[in-house]
Amino acid sequence: MKKIFIPITVLATVLMSSCGGNETTENTETTPEVTEEICFYNYAQGSAAVRWTAFKTNDKIAVGGQFNTVNVTVGEKSTKITDILETIKFNIPTKSTNTANEERDAKIVASFFGAMEATDIILGQVKSAEGDNISGTCIFYLTLNNVEKEVELNYSVANDVIKLTGSIDLLDFNGEVAITSLNEVCKDLHIGTDGISKTWNNVKLEIEASLNKDCH
Repeated sequence: MKKIFIPITVLATVLMSSCGGNETTENTETTPEVTEEICFYNYAQGSAAVRWTAFKTNDKIAVGGQFNTVNVTVGEKSTKITDILETIKFNIPTKSTNTANEERDAKIVASFFGAMEATDIILGQVKSAEGDNISGTCIFYLTLNNVEKEVELNYSVANDVIKLTGSIDLLDFNGEVAITSLNEVCKDLHIGTDGISKTWNNVKLEIEASLNKDCH
């Protein structure tokens, strides 16, 4: 009779299989769900500041100023800053002009704005805004000298402050008469190194406002 030899390794494998030795334990631990923080923004009342930079002489010397009063209305809070921008309306009394020089302020109010039609108040309303909560563009309807035009500004957001920058051409608002009027009363002060007195028609704009931020 022949003897039958079964290798130990084969025997062990059979025994383990029959006794469930190859079963694996299922990991029942679950990864904690991470919830994304949601932030709502709205305009901080009374925080708007409108600054402008005009230019004189052919050397294009900058003259900076701002408006002390800016009245703003805005809609409800939103997670999208573009939604907030699109609800903005504002008006600015031109008598609140401030260039840190009272004599110059009086000339601008009387001889520049005073030479325009219906410009005791500058009116503005946002038409549209495109971008995200960091940067984008915003188009305003701006009414000056009884003329309404679209003005495009770029916006950026940092430290819960939104800043809009751009420029306007006063000729788009039929501002030739007002520019000439201001240059007449400021003639000597607007003479450059070439001996020519000039007031430029381009004005840079910078608008800033604070945002209330609520995250949860």
